[in-house]
Amino acid sequence: MVILCGALLLCSSIITYADTGSNDHSEDNIIITPQMIYVSEAYSKLNITSTGQAQVKCYVEGYIGTVTKVSIEAELQQYKNGDWVTINSWYQSSSSYRLTLSKSMAVPKGYSYQVVADVTAYNGSDSETQTVISSEVDY
Repeated sequence: MVILCGALLLCSSIITYADTGSNDHSEDNIIITPQMIYVSEAYSKLNITSTGQAQVKCYVEGYIGTVTKVSIEAELQQYKNGDWVTINSWYQSSSSYRLTLSKSMAVPKGYSYQVVADVTAYNGSDSETQTVISSEVDY
């Protein structure tokens, strides 16, 4: 009994210290990312060449062995008069676990552009959709 009491006393007197390193954990720096069930990777990218060809590339990958189909619905948007306006859209699907959508079109100078894509991964009748937005490109 004396040994047990001594062990409890010893354990209760252990002091631990929190790391006071340089990491800033203020509310402004907290990013919460949801864990996707079916989508393992997704992105949308936009490049505009010097001749005005907007090159759109979107990608989705689901978990192998879980995902039975994937799809991408992408919109090329132009920032005009204070709003993002869709100037073209594309849809593609595949009975696989991954898919790349690549499109291009001519765009006029003097605007900002972005790609907004809804990527979806399916497991039978269940699905999961993630929206991915490219960086803005000025042309």
